[in-house]
Amino acid sequence: MMSEKALLTIEIVGLKDGTCVVLDRVIGATASIDEAKRIGQHLFSIVDAEITPTGYRVLRHDDVVFAWQAGQNEEAGEDKSRR
Repeated sequence: MMSEKALLTIEIVGLKDGTCVVLDRVIGATASIDEAKRIGQHLFSIVDAEITPTGYRVLRHDDVVFAWQAGQNEEAGEDKSRR
């Protein structure tokens, strides 16, 4: 069974007045960073918000472990989980 502490949060983000805002969020979607990236890409492609999404990020315990911005290769992004 997965530990609740290991679960990741995925946030779709955009810019409003120069500030990063969360447009959508899935809490505890998965414990796998690779699965979180797939979920993030899917959510980014379907989010319906007044603000245009600019990317997504994956968090563990409120720490960003991966960030992706529109225009980057799907597999690219800043992976902070190995630091």
